[in-house]
Amino acid sequence: MPLLLQEEKMKVLVIDRSISTSKGIMRGGDEVDLPEAEVKKIMVMKPNAFEVLKADPKPAKKAAKKTRARNDDGTLKADDPSTPENEAWEDG
Repeated sequence: MPLLLQEEKMKVLVIDRSISTSKGIMRGGDEVDLPEAEVKKIMVMKPNAFEVLKADPKPAKKAAKKTRARNDDGTLKADDPSTPENEAWEDG
């Protein structure tokens, strides 16, 4: 079974009036993520077809998941409705 490598994607802005890509026909002004090999192939035939956009920075980490708070004996802690804070949950 062949090993499939994940191809690098590039975000490009279409400058040309219209161009056919693996994602369909793109019009001038469209932003699209295309495989790097495809962008290079098109740029050989039409050097001014695309403007390569800077890669987006890595997405911010998701907020930590909240978990149920537990008492010393391991049972779930209940919320005290007389306080504004919810004691039944803690940041995990």
